[in-house]
Amino acid sequence: MNNYILIGILLFLLLIIIIIFFIKNNKIEKFSEPNIYLSDEETIKFLDADEDKYIQNMSPYDIYARKCSSIQQYKLKAMNSSLNFNDEQKSKLDKCSIIARNFFDNKYEWKFSLVGEDYEEGFPHTRKDIIFLSPKIINYDDSELIKLLIHESVHISQRYDKVTLNEYLNKHKYVISRRRDTEPMIRANPDLDEFIYMDENGIEMVYKYRSITPNGINDIIPSKNEHPFEVMAYEIAEDYIKDKLSKYKYI
Repeated sequence: MNNYILIGILLFLLLIIIIIFFIKNNKIEKFSEPNIYLSDEETIKFLDADEDKYIQNMSPYDIYARKCSSIQQYKLKAMNSSLNFNDEQKSKLDKCSIIARNFFDNKYEWKFSLVGEDYEEGFPHTRKDIIFLSPKIINYDDSELIKLLIHESVHISQRYDKVTLNEYLNKHKYVISRRRDTEPMIRANPDLDEFIYMDENGIEMVYKYRSITPNGINDIIPSKNEHPFEVMAYEIAEDYIKDKLSKYKYI
């Protein structure tokens, strides 16, 4: 009888060890998931479909700032800027993504598209669940690229994790002021929702073009903050630089 009890205890302990092993392995795997890299053809298809209507909803001032005369012209310009990742770019993004995800994991697959500077002047941004980068951005040093990947992954989280987002908005006392489409001179930004917000002091957070003939995307009236989504993304990314960089220094 004692032998059966001993065998039972040993089997139970073995089961516990196996469970712990799989939990640890799954945790490591979570942060080692391969990135998805869209081909130029896949990026062209996405931009042409414009499912989020980002380009379709641009104002005449947005189009002018992008050196185009119509929405269709800019869409073609964007599509023609689509590129393929090379192995070196993928390797660098794989390395930096693991570090970024260990600091901030948005629980989604990380998808990347590569575009030239004719689309959104090469500025990094997100649309749906895709992070758009230019070769210039990928050439950043590792710490700056990791910071940027965290920033952009926060934007994707904001798009799909409304519970966490609303907790942040309420905590910092951001309230909706009006819809963005009520402000004719507002600068389009695909990382934001459809609203203009006020901060806790009742000041609207918005970036507007200086004139009806802006020289570029950044030809805007100076303002402290564009939107709570940007503040949140910058805060989390800056926290990595301030408090976490040394932890991953030798990875």
